[in-house]
Amino acid sequence: MNDPNFSLMDVVLPVGAVTAFVGDVASYQQSKGDTSTHTTAPIEAFGWMLCDGSSLKASEYPELYSALGDLYGSSGSGKDLEFNLPDLRGQFLRGIGTDKASIEDRTKAPGGKEDGVGSTQKDALQKHQHVYTKPTGTPAPGESAEGTATVNTEAYTGPPTSETDKSAINVSQYETRPVNVFVNYLIKYTYKLPKFNHFPQV
Repeated sequence: MNDPNFSLMDVVLPVGAVTAFVGDVASYQQSKGDTSTHTTAPIEAFGWMLCDGSSLKASEYPELYSALGDLYGSSGSGKDLEFNLPDLRGQFLRGIGTDKASIEDRTKAPGGKEDGVGSTQKDALQKHQHVYTKPTGTPAPGESAEGTATVNTEAYTGPPTSETDKSAINVSQYETRPVNVFVNYLIKYTYKLPKFNHFPQV
């Protein structure tokens, strides 16, 4: 191929594909007049944009609208029709599944199905039991007998933790989460790179 704009990556990845990008990005709107040499400013010049829930005109992004449709929300009609990108900020991605854990507590995307692509699922802890040493010799709390059992308020239950220092255990009032690294999720929106006036300087 002699076309300097040809890229095998443009052909291999379909519009609507999502990828994790571990660098900072700048959008076209944010980088107008920017004279810096960031290789990702604007990220749209590479055929990608942030999955941030933005609203786009279907007439300006026909390839992406063909892939997403109204799945993540839309407004207007005709030439004024706008559709939304998925908003993946702060989200973990999970493959579609039909097992009980996958279909539990799912909420459909604005234009999707409850068990379909784009649906979300609330965080949860799997039901489990802990083991502990029950006091003996004197009544345990809650048992009908005279007397009061001696209890250790600093005692730990058994697994899932083997830490002996409770200050080493991380807790959050907001979520249950594994160790994680934050990235930018990008979505491919075109098969042909746009001809922006503001191109990155590599």
